Amino acid sequence: MKVWKLLFIGILAVPCYLNALSTTDNPPVSIIGKEGSFSRISEMIGAYARVSIGLYILGELIESSSPNLAIAGYMNINETIVDAWLRVDGKEAVAVVNGITRAAGNGTKGIQVDDYLDRIVAFEKVFTEIVNGPPIPSNSELKRMSQIIDEFKQASDVPIARLTSLENEIKAAIKHSNVNFSDSTEIDEFRRVNKIAIYAMEQYPGEVKSVTEKLKKFDGILNFTDIYGPIQKRITKYDEYLTQSNTNLNISNLATVQKIFSKSSDYQVASKIAESLKTLTLLDETSSLGRIWAEVFKNDFTELEVLKQDLDSPLLKNTLNGGEDLEVLKKVMNPIFDIGKIVSGFWTDSDAIFRDIDFKEQANIIQQLLTSMAEVSNLEKSVAAVSSMLKLKNISKELDDFKTNYDKINLDGFLKQSQIVDKLNETHKYAYEVNIHIPHWISVVEEAERTKSLNNYKEASNSDKYEKFKNDHPLSTILADYREAVKDIRKTLSSNINFPNSQVNAMVAIATSLNKTMEENEKSLTEVKAALNFIKISQKGENCAHFVSKIGTLEKIMDEKRKQLDTEREKLKDSPDAEFYKEVVKLNKGFNVKAKLVAGSNLFKIFDRIVKDNKFDGFFEAGDVLYKKIQELPFSNQNRFEWILKMKKLHTIKSRYEELKKEILVRKQRYNNVPMENLIQLRWLIENLYELPNPELKVEEWKQFAGLESLKNNTSGGNELANFEKAIERISDLDFAEYQKNVPNTYANLRALIRFHNAILATEKVSSKTFWDWNHQWIEIVGFVAITLILNALAYGGAALYIRKKNMTPEELAKRKERKKLEEKEESEEKAKNKTDPNSKAKEKKGTTTNVKARR
Repeated sequence: MKVWKLLFIGILAVPCYLNALSTTDNPPVSIIGKEGSFSRISEMIGAYARVSIGLYILGELIESSSPNLAIAGYMNINETIVDAWLRVDGKEAVAVVNGITRAAGNGTKGIQVDDYLDRIVAFEKVFTEIVNGPPIPSNSELKRMSQIIDEFKQASDVPIARLTSLENEIKAAIKHSNVNFSDSTEIDEFRRVNKIAIYAMEQYPGEVKSVTEKLKKFDGILNFTDIYGPIQKRITKYDEYLTQSNTNLNISNLATVQKIFSKSSDYQVASKIAESLKTLTLLDETSSLGRIWAEVFKNDFTELEVLKQDLDSPLLKNTLNGGEDLEVLKKVMNPIFDIGKIVSGFWTDSDAIFRDIDFKEQANIIQQLLTSMAEVSNLEKSVAAVSSMLKLKNISKELDDFKTNYDKINLDGFLKQSQIVDKLNETHKYAYEVNIHIPHWISVVEEAERTKSLNNYKEASNSDKYEKFKNDHPLSTILADYREAVKDIRKTLSSNINFPNSQVNAMVAIATSLNKTMEENEKSLTEVKAALNFIKISQKGENCAHFVSKIGTLEKIMDEKRKQLDTEREKLKDSPDAEFYKEVVKLNKGFNVKAKLVAGSNLFKIFDRIVKDNKFDGFFEAGDVLYKKIQELPFSNQNRFEWILKMKKLHTIKSRYEELKKEILVRKQRYNNVPMENLIQLRWLIENLYELPNPELKVEEWKQFAGLESLKNNTSGGNELANFEKAIERISDLDFAEYQKNVPNTYANLRALIRFHNAILATEKVSSKTFWDWNHQWIEIVGFVAITLILNALAYGGAALYIRKKNMTPEELAKRKERKKLEEKEESEEKAKNKTDPNSKAKEKKGTTTNVKARR
């Protein structure tokens, strides 16, 4: 029974031992210990983005979804450029250039196109002014402005006599400087004047409010130029176009020109190649041209060395792999570094060609010529349509009257009113401050009577608190000036124009008609411009032999590098790491990780720039100062209302910027000192950036505005514009709409990248297992059971012997002792005999042993 208990205990020990083998300690949590600043977050997301870009390139090398996407990924440029680049055909280039030469020949000589092209430019300008100019007012705006104009016509004089009287009563007390306190009559007069003044101070704020509210009801008239100015300017531009010289719109030798373009469709493919070549020649000049993931890499091309540094950085190790080395990920991504050396040759070996000045100039000419050839189908018909479109009709009498009456209005009256409005906005504040000072004035009067001295009384009278009552420009004077400005505007409006809505609707009709005409003739206009520009360029007689020779060299480079790349791609198919590559392809097909992480990294980089410096704040402050300067320009200035609209747009941008800054400061506080491995787990870290306001600030737009000669001429005499220009130079674009559209669903894509990493770790673990790794648990089970059985068997045998010995009778024990003694005696006799007869030793020993065994 005890034996079975031991065996049962041994069997129970097996699962406990196996459980101990399979249990491991939880890995320690990685703590980075650095604050979650925006720059740090951008760096972390940027590292993930670069890894995803590397995996994207690798996936395209393994199983391409498009022929040249891998190369485009390495070069960080659009695939369409690479497609055209790698399709370069030297023979085709020769044929195209020769075809152009034959087509143009001497047939373009003597054909005059400049006047026609100038007329087209003028038409496109007036079209832009009328159709895409400052917004034409809505019906609701027109209705409201009509009401405001009527109010001006019916407005009666606003009485300010009561206000003037109150000011004089306060002024009388302030100027009361001599009192004989021994004379009761003078004391009584002193008390009477101050009593009236104190009462006037009490009444003053209410009277100011009453008068200013009556006057400020006419403030809406200041929007007059904003409402009707766009109409007036459209009419002016339209008239300017009509008054141009009556250019001859006929093209001489039109039949000859038509013949040149009879086979234009043959050059369509070549034109696309030329366009791509032109783009490539500009890559060294415009760093952002064609880049597909700008900002993530410090330079323009995909920097593989930076990616290598990422794979060894603690930041990526801690957040992706619990602080452990990323050996498996580096093993998987290793092919992109080797193949990258080949792909880099596509650019490095071609770069000298693209930077060649003559090549660039000739490529540009050929691109223009080929584009022109490809876009022309039926020139004669197109010329007829465009010529008809360029002949605009005279403007209607209704609109002509509108412009005439508008020009008669004294717009400087609006400026005068606008300037006084700023002063009106200060009147309430000052008036209520006077009311607050009443207790102080009462105490000064009482002290003068008590001490019989006017020293403190005079000191109070001279203080800033009552300054406006002592000078020659009290509030009543300001309000009187405002009232006169209202009268002037009312007078000019009443005598000149009624501004009915029908006139505005007439301009809307012109804009609508012009837009429709342009849409109907857009293709014809494109063809005519292309044909005339082709003639103009071909008349220069450019020789493109240099372009042709360089194209041949470029073709040889492409062929050589393409063969090397194809060889390396084939090797990937037979690689022992093929199981890893399946996971790479799976990730690329199912998710768009790179675009979302690139967007997230760049957004946090922008936020970091906003938080760390105040250059944007300085820019907007300079804009406010310039805005005020522009508002002071006379209303008669034709550009004033356009500049006002422009500055209002800047004010809108400023409001968005301030709201954005407020939001990102909240996030900064929220993320500060949070470990990176915690932040990367937040679902909304990147996704909720979609909701942030986008200022849509484009530096180039404001550089162009600040560079307007007309603006410089009208704002001279101060530093407002110069300071604004300096502020522009210190900032960069703040328009991240392209990034924001990519951030939704980022979390799911990021989790996919993390799952991919876990998958390759699991694949590596499986592929590196030996026979022992696969079967060690079963071997350990069988061994443990065998050892347990042997031990139990030995324990069972020992226990059986012990039990048998314990259960023997006294007679059996006595016989056993007797037998043992006999055996010992026989053995001793045998030994003695062997000593006397060595020859019989072996035989007798054998016999003795047999006898002993028999007796046993």
